[in-house]
Amino acid sequence: MTATHRPLAEWVQDARIVGPGPLWAAAGPVNDGDERADARHMARFATGWERCALPLADGGHGLGLTEPATGDAVLELDDFGRPLPADPATAETVAAIERRWPADRLEPQEEVRLHDADPGLRYSLLDRLAAEGSPGPDSFHVLPWERVDRLADEVAAALATGEPAAAPPVRLRHYFAPAGSRFTAALEQLASALRSDDPRLRRVATTALCARLARAATGRIPQTTRERLRLLLDAVGRDDAFLYATAALAADRLGGAFPTPYAPPERRGRDVTWWTLDYGSPASVRNRYAPAASSGAEGSEDVVLRSAFTLTLTGRSDGRLYVTVTAPLDPAARALLSHGYDEVLLLPVHVTGAAEGREMYVLLKPGTDRLSGDLRMTATTDLDITADQAGPPLGLADLPSLDPEAVRRTLACQVRASDRRRWRELLAQLPDGHPVRRAAEGGGTA
Repeated sequence: MTATHRPLAEWVQDARIVGPGPLWAAAGPVNDGDERADARHMARFATGWERCALPLADGGHGLGLTEPATGDAVLELDDFGRPLPADPATAETVAAIERRWPADRLEPQEEVRLHDADPGLRYSLLDRLAAEGSPGPDSFHVLPWERVDRLADEVAAALATGEPAAAPPVRLRHYFAPAGSRFTAALEQLASALRSDDPRLRRVATTALCARLARAATGRIPQTTRERLRLLLDAVGRDDAFLYATAALAADRLGGAFPTPYAPPERRGRDVTWWTLDYGSPASVRNRYAPAASSGAEGSEDVVLRSAFTLTLTGRSDGRLYVTVTAPLDPAARALLSHGYDEVLLLPVHVTGAAEGREMYVLLKPGTDRLSGDLRMTATTDLDITADQAGPPLGLADLPSLDPEAVRRTLACQVRASDRRRWRELLAQLPDGHPVRRAAEGGGTA
């Protein structure tokens, strides 16, 4: 089969000879004058181009393509509009991969060569390969994970000592996007929050970090990096007692090399705003109201512990269901609630066997020595009913990203009018027309 060599990067620029050798330089407009276009999909490169490394007038080589039939040549550009560095051996490695495109694995010698290549080139190769094929998890190990290692160590040390790193920050940039889950963006955000001593941003970043790592395709992350991230998650869990269960779940998942991201079977392959995490065996009761159930008991109850949170599921003989969540409120928890969560603590829960739906949020309100909140629902005819924590606890800053449908169901399941009013006060802080705010319109009356 004839190989098709197309750009790896989104930007290309025509190249012209400017000196003996020959030496080349970029000339003319980017992407034939349309910088918004994606060079990888331009019809110009459909056939007839060959991979090369062009010697540059100002030193080194740039990753390029030549068209023997016309003598035309282009240079691939990085995010700053500069030629993407690639010596002849690296360009030949890329060409070999393109000759069996879309490759499902990288050969050992190719991995060795790519580990020494420019990070932008490694990103561009894996980004296009992931978009057009199904590369094995090990293929993503050529990304510059040493940067993640350094930043994870830095953040873990800062959490342990309370002192941010004195060295210049490590920049992860977008290089790890092909590996999925975007956890590196949360890691950079956490490092920034620690340097600026911003407790709200710190809490938002740790929440995102734990949730994204709990859903990650961990096989795409090298084992040494996963070990460092597990140490970091341990520090995060000790720093935020509310987040401990999710940090532990993410660390447990990093203990195995899963080839694909985690999502419930019914959600895989879909762009959804709600992904239910599996924390273990949920609270479970038998529905005594179901026609097939045995009679006699007035109700049943089961409890599940998720670190700081105690979740109780109660089923009544009249078909009513109650989910109650409590958490201790000691001085450390009060400080965390105030400075990280802005006095708002929402626990996502997942319920089966309730007529109102599955995903909802429990709003925990402070009392003398504990936080507590509850939901009231109606059982369906299912015999087995379950309830459990479904994701990391959320704070005021997370309101815009809540699932609108889960908010609507939540409002309909409030036990007290005062809780419904509190929900509406919170949602009123969102801009007019925001989908989460609009969810309040169908969530019951105050």
